[in-house]
Order: sequence, then C-alpha cells, then structure tokens
Amino acid sequence: MKTGKNIELFMSAYYADLNVIKRLVTKENDLHITIPIKDGYFALYWDKDYIEINILDILNWAAWGLYEYFETDKICRKMYNANKVQVLNDCINPAEYYKKVITCIEWICNKFSISNYNLKDYSQFRTLRHFIFDNEGWMDEDEINDALKKGFRKIDLDLINEAEKGNGIACYELIKKGAYYKIDPIDFTNESIIIEILASDLSFHTLHLISYLYNVGKFNSSDCYDMLSSLYQVGVSNYILDIITMNTKE
Repeated sequence: MKTGKNIELFMSAYYADLNVIKRLVTKENDLHITIPIKDGYFALYWDKDYIEINILDILNWAAWGLYEYFETDKICRKMYNANKVQVLNDCINPAEYYKKVITCIEWICNKFSISNYNLKDYSQFRTLRHFIFDNEGWMDEDEINDALKKGFRKIDLDLINEAEKGNGIACYELIKKGAYYKIDPIDFTNESIIIEILASDLSFHTLHLISYLYNVGKFNSSDCYDMLSSLYQVGVSNYILDIITMNTKE
C-alpha cells in the first residue's frame, strides 16, 4: 500500500470519516496500514521503521477511550499563559465522535464479517506507552522474585505485567483464575499498582486527544506517531482497566 494511502486511511480512522473509509477500503487487506516511526530516538525501540496496525484497532481504541463520554456533548482542553490569558480552547463533541466511530466499526465488521467481540492482545504496541529496550513487563525477574519472597502471589504479579503490556487476553484469563489487581509490590501501599500504571497519564493524553480531534486537517505523516500514542494510552488503558475490574464496582 502506498504511503499516501496509508496516511489517508490512518486519518480517516482517527477522525471516523466513514466516507473516506468506504472509498479506500474495498478488500479486507486494505484495513492493514503502516505508520512511520517518529524521527529521533523513538526508532531505537522498534524493530522496523514503521508500525503495522489495523484501522479497526484504531477505531476500537477511539471507542474505548471516549466511551465514558458517549452522552456528553462537550469536553475541552484549555490552556492559559503566565498572565492567566487563555491561549487554547480546543473543544469537541465526544458523543457525536463516539457515534461516528461506532458507525465505522459496524460498517467494517459487517462488510468483512468480522467479529469484534474477541479479546485483544495489544502487546506489540506497548512501546507506544514506554521506551525501554527489553520485552519484560512492569516488573523484571528480580523484582518478581523479591515480591514472591514477601508473600505476593505469582498470579497477581503476572497480572501487573500483562496489564502493563496491554494484553487483554492474558488479563482476562488471569482474572478468571482469581488474580487480584489491588496490590502494590513496588511501594507496599494499599493501592493498586496496575491502576497507577494505566490511569496515571489518562488525563494528560485525553487532553492531547481532544486537541488532535479538534484540529482536523492540521496534521500530517510526521504527527501520526504522537497521535497514535495518545490514542493508545487512552483507549487501551481504559480497555485493560475494564477487564481487570470487571468483577468489582470500580
């Protein structure tokens, strides 16, 4: 697929533009696109100079990220300078955007008979959240062994790593086997280290996502990596949080 078509498809999925998606997606293989890695040190953390992704996943991340606002007609990102003068007021209608996203998802799934209800493993995109050289999870082998000696269960420690990786399949299986997410083997608090990992930057990236969605047409291929990174952190974090807390009221 040509670079120009890749970027156009990325933008059409990101902005839930069904007309463009219908025009460009004529066969199922068209759903698979590549996004260039951001220039600079980011390239050190990927095996290739591009990210392979399905536009259905982009749409799913958008749906999971904005689901809580599906009845909200306005959310904004506001910024003020040192003199308390407002310099930014990016606002979107998340309910309208969410409906467009769902319409795109339904069209794609109906056209190609895709079941969109299977659990997803997004480990391959983990570097969009972090920039480290290894493939280990949040806790390395030494940290796991230390935690085990202190009485923590292996199944709960595995849940931390799989949640941080964005592996929804593994998280679901561990939860069904009795894994407990409310542990903190790092600082030994009564809080959940998983929620701290996944939710700590949600507000930051949600605000960036608002600006990306508000400023339609102002971005190009060099912006795709950052756009995808914020969408990943909002969408996949919410997705994993829903899985690990599915048996609780939280």
